Amino acid sequence: MRKPDRVADNKMTMPYGDSVSAPAIVKPDVDGFISERGAQAVNAIHAKYEEIQDEFAKLVETSKDNELVYNASIGFVPIVGHVYHLYERENGSCFLSLIEPHQWEMKCLGSFRLATDSLWIRV
Repeated sequence: MRKPDRVADNKMTMPYGDSVSAPAIVKPDVDGFISERGAQAVNAIHAKYEEIQDEFAKLVETSKDNELVYNASIGFVPIVGHVYHLYERENGSCFLSLIEPHQWEMKCLGSFRLATDSLWIRV
């Protein structure tokens, strides 16, 4: 015997109502959640991008400083942790010195400290 369309064997397992008086099926509003979370994700990615960009700029600057110091004339063995000063001669060549800029009349390109990883850090 065939059952009518509105009759179910187990009404508790139906994903929808089987009568007019059953509660309406309402799709939850997820648009606000998606747009809010999406905006948070975009902001987090943008902040990380800017952080990496700043870190890269510092790395490029450190690389240029190290190239400048390592291409300069060094007449002594530098000691890790000490500060040295880079000067430019009139012919354009550079040299590293212990003499501080206020004690000398030469063009100082910067003061650098030798780090334990053999990198020159501008001070």
